[in-house]
Amino acid sequence: MAPNRLIITREEVARHLAVPLRLLMRYEQRGLIHAVEVDGTEGYEPRELRRIWSVVSLHREAGINLAGIEAILRLKEQMEALHARIGRLAAELELLTEWDAGDEDEAAD
Repeated sequence: MAPNRLIITREEVARHLAVPLRLLMRYEQRGLIHAVEVDGTEGYEPRELRRIWSVVSLHREAGINLAGIEAILRLKEQMEALHARIGRLAAELELLTEWDAGDEDEAAD
């Protein structure tokens, strides 16, 4: 574990989002969010806060149940993976196109 790793305690997150602490723990039990422990303190890494906010918003404001949130998050992760793959394929295609254009230039000489 990295020294001086920043975490925000569950209590702080619950207070800032105005949700009960037990609700955050329920989200953790469902695998929707992930807590870490650093030096005996449990909480969340800063990068996890956006996911927590999304879960709370979907649950509280949109009224989506936890199973629905799980499905939404899974689809979001799949879309992110597809976007990354498309980006890699586009870069590969660009390289192949440049390579092919180089071959045509040599053949014309």
